[in-house]
Amino acid sequence: MRFSRKQIIGYGAALVGVALVTAVYKLLITGVNATTVALSFLLVVLFIASAYGLGSAILASILGMLCFNFFFIPPTGTFTVHDSQNWVALFAFLVTAVIASQLSAAARRRARDAERRREEVWKLYQFSRAIIATPDSETVMASIARQVVDLFDTEYCAIFVSRDGGCQRLAVAHKMQQAFEPPQSIIDEVFRTGRLQQAPSADGTQPVSYAALKVGVKPIGVMALISTILESETIEAIAGLVALALERARFLQEVSRTEALRQSDELKSALLASVSHDLRTPLTSMRAAVDNLLQNDVEWDKDALHEFHLIISEDIHRLTRLVENLLEMARIEAGELRLSKQWEVVADLVDDVLTRCADAIRNRTVRVDIDDAFPLVKVDSRSIAEALTNLVENAGKYSPPGSEILIRGRIRDDQLILSVTDQGPGLTPDEKDRIFDKFYRGQPRGQRRSAGTGMGLAIARGIIEAHGGRIWVESTPGHGATFTMAVPVEWRVAG
Repeated sequence: MRFSRKQIIGYGAALVGVALVTAVYKLLITGVNATTVALSFLLVVLFIASAYGLGSAILASILGMLCFNFFFIPPTGTFTVHDSQNWVALFAFLVTAVIASQLSAAARRRARDAERRREEVWKLYQFSRAIIATPDSETVMASIARQVVDLFDTEYCAIFVSRDGGCQRLAVAHKMQQAFEPPQSIIDEVFRTGRLQQAPSADGTQPVSYAALKVGVKPIGVMALISTILESETIEAIAGLVALALERARFLQEVSRTEALRQSDELKSALLASVSHDLRTPLTSMRAAVDNLLQNDVEWDKDALHEFHLIISEDIHRLTRLVENLLEMARIEAGELRLSKQWEVVADLVDDVLTRCADAIRNRTVRVDIDDAFPLVKVDSRSIAEALTNLVENAGKYSPPGSEILIRGRIRDDQLILSVTDQGPGLTPDEKDRIFDKFYRGQPRGQRRSAGTGMGLAIARGIIEAHGGRIWVESTPGHGATFTMAVPVEWRVAG
């Protein structure tokens, strides 16, 4: 028979306690009556019973009775008990030991139960907080299953939800070395009845609890749990929180879907409004120019014919840019923007952009500040040129005729930084926050709204972010704006 450490300590405490009382009254305090000595031994028995349990208390009571009989009851020095009252004392010691140990054990058991319940309540609170903080996706259930295993020290947790007429497993987490698959028949039965069930695992070594996930009285799933320490009430409380998390995720997904549909409708309306205007305007002027050219009763001079041809050419260019922007935005939103990086001369890239933007920056002075010794950079020239084109067109659109547009390029911290500064009306703080949103068009103070779809700056942002860079604007109302894009690049000295 092997004794635990606590039992050994208890037996030792019984020996020491009885020996100490005997020594005190036999050697230090003499002449004390037998009743005082008996009560002292009784206190030792009570202490041992409350601290170390029944076995140690019985040992203390027997030792106390023997020492009381041998040292303090006449005739001393013998174990002979002449007086029947001494047998009563022995019986009192034993009864006291049993009752005190049982009461102490019950008190400790209640204390442990209270502490365990307090810990479970605290864990349930932490679990509920974790549920509230989780985002709305199906990966949430995997996270919740893992939290149940870790937080409540369970061996296994699986979450099943109602789909396509049956319960399908949505998430699982475990500490088990061997795979475990709950029987589908039990899952379906618990889902149908809504009642907690317990069944042995496949190898029969561990109990598996099956709790219905219910919102109100309606089951929406089932949770399977393997734990030897959780009570039924706690398991049902966990299942209730998991059900709330599942319903919350579904609700948030529905809200997100509704919001996405609403935003989609708004974007469609904005796109139709912008595109219809930008289609109607050039088509109207082109039709007028073509109708004039088709008039047989009018003989137009060379200047008029040139003007008609110029109108048609400019409007075709506007329509081409509109279609290019729509296609570019579609590629960005679909994640189909493919980058082909080559070594490029930045000055040549800027010259190409200015050629493309000739109509937009007509009657403006453009100054390019790029060092002749500017290094070669490895970029996707088509997309970078597209982003810069949108910035330059935006500057031409919002800056007054005769004003200057400054294009500046530099390399800093392995980043290509290109900026476009205009002398337009600038932006308010609210506009700075929205200027890169799709279909947003700034409103110059004291002027009519500028033509355009509001896609140019959004396209520029999408392109730059696809390069791993960033784009921003600095502006003060009435003092123009500077749009800057920074892209991480490889670079080398030209030559």
